[in-house]
Amino acid sequence: MAAAIKQEPRDRAWSEICDLGLQSHVADLDAHSFCVIPPEIANPNGLADRMLEALLDIAEKRNGERPDLETGATHANQPNMHFGAKNDRFGRDELKDQTPAVAPNIPEASDSPFGDRMHSIFFEDEVFADALINPPLLAIVTYLLGYSAVLSNMGCWMKGPNKSNFPLHTDAGGMPSPLPTMSYTAQCTYLLTDFDREKGATAIVPGSHKWCRNPVGIERDLSHHENAIPIEGKAGSLVVWPGNAWHAAYNRTAPGLRVSVTVYFCRPFMRPLEDFIGRVPQEMIDKYGPRLPMVLQQGCVPGYASQGDRISDTARAERVIDAFEADVGVGGLRDKDDQFH
Repeated sequence: MAAAIKQEPRDRAWSEICDLGLQSHVADLDAHSFCVIPPEIANPNGLADRMLEALLDIAEKRNGERPDLETGATHANQPNMHFGAKNDRFGRDELKDQTPAVAPNIPEASDSPFGDRMHSIFFEDEVFADALINPPLLAIVTYLLGYSAVLSNMGCWMKGPNKSNFPLHTDAGGMPSPLPTMSYTAQCTYLLTDFDREKGATAIVPGSHKWCRNPVGIERDLSHHENAIPIEGKAGSLVVWPGNAWHAAYNRTAPGLRVSVTVYFCRPFMRPLEDFIGRVPQEMIDKYGPRLPMVLQQGCVPGYASQGDRISDTARAERVIDAFEADVGVGGLRDKDDQFH
């Protein structure tokens, strides 16, 4: 009787890609630096509509007025605020006739290139857990980063009519050039409204993830980069690119709002933007299964301040990894020589 062969993580990752019909999207990712997964695959159970409604509620609660999806007047010509430090709705009239800055490093001289950034939304509504555990999203992320990939942050971007482009950059976790050839980070973006050039779509330079460096100087100015193209897709689509890809955002010339949710992943040895360790309710883990705590950093050991912290944090991480490996039937998440660990 032949011995059973244990499935390797890379084999299971490819099986998931094939089961979900994502092979062509993986090919796009490898060749063109991004892929657009259409709503019929990426949007189960009206996920995009549910997220959009939740985000309108959150924005109204945080900012004091409900976003105007039709005209975008609530977000038109917003001041450029560092890292969303303020959700100030004043100053739109003063900015409407202003010429945007030529240099992308002079934020005070232009309107906001990205609109309102709402951070730390995950625990605001359970729909964001549904978005995180969405099988097509996790399959593509696993292809790029392995089963030990963790959520770095989840946030929302709402942009109305504006004049300034968002300059070209990478999502490589702040690493200097040269960047590693293997993906260390991955950006996944749920389109909650239609994306095209006039509606302020994300821009990307196809093939740029292979260059393994950050753009510098005039390369960051989207208006000077003839190889950049808009990423277009219908509401409910999911766009994914590896962290090395050069991307930006066009200004929005059409009325209304561009709304998206970004789900940014990194490898577990990197410091994530949001801290989820110890913050995930057990009832959420019970509902969504062992992959959720893995993605939400519970299988990681953070920096520790004492011998006791080191022991207890490691024990917790081992329990989470053991439960996940037992659930999916694969091992190797501690094998540092396997890129899918």
